[in-house]
Order: sequence, then structure tokens, then C-alpha cells
Amino acid sequence: MPAQTLIDDRIATVTIDRPAQSNSIDTETHVQLRELWPRLEADDSVGVIVLTGQGDKTFCAGADIESFLPYLAGRIAANDDPGDFCGLTHRRLSKPIIAAINGAAVGGGLELALACDLRIATREAVFSLPEVRIGAIAGAGGVVRLGRAVPEAVAMDMLLTGRSITAERAYQLGLISEITTRETLMPRVREIAGMILRNSPLSVRVTRDIARATAHMDENEALSLEREAFHKTVASRDFAVGIKSFVDRTTPSFKGV
Repeated sequence: MPAQTLIDDRIATVTIDRPAQSNSIDTETHVQLRELWPRLEADDSVGVIVLTGQGDKTFCAGADIESFLPYLAGRIAANDDPGDFCGLTHRRLSKPIIAAINGAAVGGGLELALACDLRIATREAVFSLPEVRIGAIAGAGGVVRLGRAVPEAVAMDMLLTGRSITAERAYQLGLISEITTRETLMPRVREIAGMILRNSPLSVRVTRDIARATAHMDENEALSLEREAFHKTVASRDFAVGIKSFVDRTTPSFKGV
């Protein structure tokens, strides 16, 4: 299988496993991943999802030009383009997704990372959207999301020239939240996932939803939605459990309701 999934301690690690092809996405991988996300969404044993690539050179090099592009061209010609890449770039799961970027994130690979909630990368990672160099655009969320993740001038430079940036530059810009070594990437990502899992699933889900929904909204309208969400959480069972555990100095057992 071109993508491997391992579920352990409520963390589902999804690994793009085509290192000889720079973990590029062929048709089989695309279809497999599209079918995977709904299953992980419905799996109660999964609380956080981690997406990474096999090896230590490439997270994902985007679409496999020889395999995936003819498939996509056929779908577009038939007016049957689903509009996503690997079923993730246009899907919002209720569970947090962390991109463990183990190397180059190029084209669709960066678009997959941009669709994740958190991005943690090794020092060797590089980031680029070079689609303009082959007569296309970063049409799986790259044009839209990169400009929301980094300053506009930087996004336009990357999008119009196809130039790459280093992990250090990506960290300075806020594109990634942490830089690690190759050896510590997955342990650190699992540590972060564990921190998320210790929190109320309801609070995590509502926080993500509100943060995304209000990102480009009028401030007063955004504050109103935030307050409505706050009311929802403080009326929840999780809040009652959390307060009692805080007072009793015990570990809360959240249920997500």
C-alpha cells in the first residue's frame, strides 16, 4: 500500500510510503487517502491524526506527474473534478491533524501540510509551490492558504517565482510551529498530540472551528460567534468535569460532550 496507517494511543499516524518516488502522489495513493479520512473520522479510537512521509528526505513532492496528472486531466475533461488533493485539501475533519514534515514539502505536498492544523518540521525541510513553472497554479489550496499562513509579500514571491524557503525561514514566518532534528521529529509530534489528547475533545473541536470560521470575519461578528461557542463549552459535561478535577486536583476524564 502506498500509504501506511498505524493507530497507537489514540494517535493515527498516516505515512505516505513512496520514498523512491519522493513520496509523490500517484492515482492509487490519492484514492487510498481519499477513502482513509472518513474512516479515521468515524473511528472513536482516534483522537489526533499525524501525516508524514517515509524516509528523511521528502515529506511529499506533490503529484506524480506521469501517473496522477493524466488521471486528473481525465476527471476535469469529464467535468468530474472532485476539487481536492488526496481528499484532504478541501475537507475539514473534526479531529486535529499534525503535519510531521520530515523533508521537502513541494507543490501538493505543501498544500497537504497547509490543510493540517499544526506543522512541525525537521531542519532539513524546504517548502515551495512551483506549479507556475509548469504552467499551472497551486490549485489545491496553495494560492488561498499560503497567503493566510505567511505575510502576503512572501506568499506572492513563492507563488509567482516558485522559489523555496528553508525550515528556519518558515519558522520565522509562522508557517511551521517548531523545528526539530530528524531523530526527534516523531517523538516531538507524538508529545504534542498527547498534549492535545489530554484536553476536552469538545473544547478542541470548537476552538478549531471558531478559529477557522472567524479568520477573515468582521471583528464584532467574530467575537459574537466566539462568545456563543464559549457558552456552549461552559454548559457542557466536559466543563463540569474539568472544573471538578481542577478543584480536586485530579486528572479529568473528558467525553467530548
